[in-house]
Amino acid sequence: MIEEIVTVVGVEPSRVRVAAARNSACAQCSSRSNCSQGVLSQWQKDKVVEVDVLNPSNLSVAVGERVVIGLPEGSLMRASFLLYCLPLLCLVLVAVTARQLGMGEIEQVLLSVMALLAGFWGVRRYTRRHEVQPHYQPVLLKILET
Repeated sequence: MIEEIVTVVGVEPSRVRVAAARNSACAQCSSRSNCSQGVLSQWQKDKVVEVDVLNPSNLSVAVGERVVIGLPEGSLMRASFLLYCLPLLCLVLVAVTARQLGMGEIEQVLLSVMALLAGFWGVRRYTRRHEVQPHYQPVLLKILET
């Protein structure tokens, strides 16, 4: 379970709205001043993201409390694979197939780009259909003592 400490900004019967500061791993890295990624991460510094999380245990929370939310690692890995690997796999398979069929370079490129876009479209369609499933939703785990 991937966990994060956040602040409650709204409460509903089965959901809790939380605000989390957007952090990157660069904040803890000793090389951040010499790294271009560290410089880029400073642009997003102090940004706040609000998210609705499930409250399956019906914990009694109030606005302003600090809580721990979690997301199952398996669902994050599955979503990452779908988003990054599936479109690229479509691109490569179509490019290789087009090459084996003796198509020209322009046709290979066009078909490959279309396959990449089709892969992204497929991922979008899948996520729209499955985004309401609980294992893809962050959940409220516990309330931190003040």
